[in-house]
Amino acid sequence: MKKQKEKEKEKENTYILELTEKQARTLSYACDRLSRIICGQDWTYKEFMEEAWEKRAKEATGNYFDNEFEGGWDKARRDAEDLAKEMKRLFWGLEYNAMYGVGYDDTSDILYDLHQVIRHQLYLDKPDDQKSPVTVDAYEATRFGSEPLAVIRRKEKKEEKENNTKTFFNDEQFNIQKVSQMDQGRH
Repeated sequence: MKKQKEKEKEKENTYILELTEKQARTLSYACDRLSRIICGQDWTYKEFMEEAWEKRAKEATGNYFDNEFEGGWDKARRDAEDLAKEMKRLFWGLEYNAMYGVGYDDTSDILYDLHQVIRHQLYLDKPDDQKSPVTVDAYEATRFGSEPLAVIRRKEKKEEKENNTKTFFNDEQFNIQKVSQMDQGRH
């Protein structure tokens, strides 16, 4: 049975995704937050509620923490905390200070693995004077999910110029041809 699963895994496709730095940071953030929400880590969705309220307050009054807007930020924070506690109790069956973590859900673990891999690469890409060896992003990812750790690396500027190609498929022969942008006018 184990060998059958290994053979199935070997047949799976792998993908390459090209991101800007901001997209990589955003994807890392999303993976981290969603993995925590799946595990019932209520402070995560409490923060989303608070941020949504702050955005509305800023749009309405020009101030993120306006005390006159809908009862003020403190009330919004208490409301978010109360709602988060109730959601956690109803849907995860957990009390306020309890939470699940790695090992609770494979999807959550895979998301967290992706977050770790991206976070560490972004750390490696920082200038040396902005790195601290004692921050969590300084450490390589630890695999928790069922999938192998993703691979990420920064694309060098020279590579961008060399790989500035498009791929075309020839339906007859299903051959893949790479044509540089300079040659595209001839096709």
